[in-house]
Amino acid sequence: MSPFMEKMLLLLGVLCCIQVTTALMCYDCNSEFDPRCGDPFEPYSIGEVNCSKQEPLEHLKDKYKPTLCRKTVQKIYGKTRIVRGCGYIPDEHTDTKCIRRSGTHDVAAIYCACTKDLCNGANSPVAKWMMLPLVFAAGLALLLNSRHTIRFQSS
Repeated sequence: MSPFMEKMLLLLGVLCCIQVTTALMCYDCNSEFDPRCGDPFEPYSIGEVNCSKQEPLEHLKDKYKPTLCRKTVQKIYGKTRIVRGCGYIPDEHTDTKCIRRSGTHDVAAIYCACTKDLCNGANSPVAKWMMLPLVFAAGLALLLNSRHTIRFQSS
């Protein structure tokens, strides 16, 4: 066999071993049991979970697979609890903004959903990305301002 064919077979063998994965990693915790899960979030030793390997919820077993990370802030009778984990059903607000829901007297919740790995550690799904244009605009303003400063001469 020629050296070229050997290299081609080796390359083909390596390519066959590569697996394409669609696993989504999310933080999985509840501030009721672990205060580091609250805000400010301390992810240093918080559990991460591969959502595709999670046991499906009984009522969603044959309908949906986990495709997003979720952060829920629940406020019930003045007590706040934050729950982070896998989510199953995306909506039009996924990756864009959080949804606030109010229930009966003194019950409220905020739901945030996002589709990137470990994105449920942020305060909101767009918090990191909204800062980039702001920082860029501030830098541009400083640059333009420094070139057009008025210099006063003393007499």
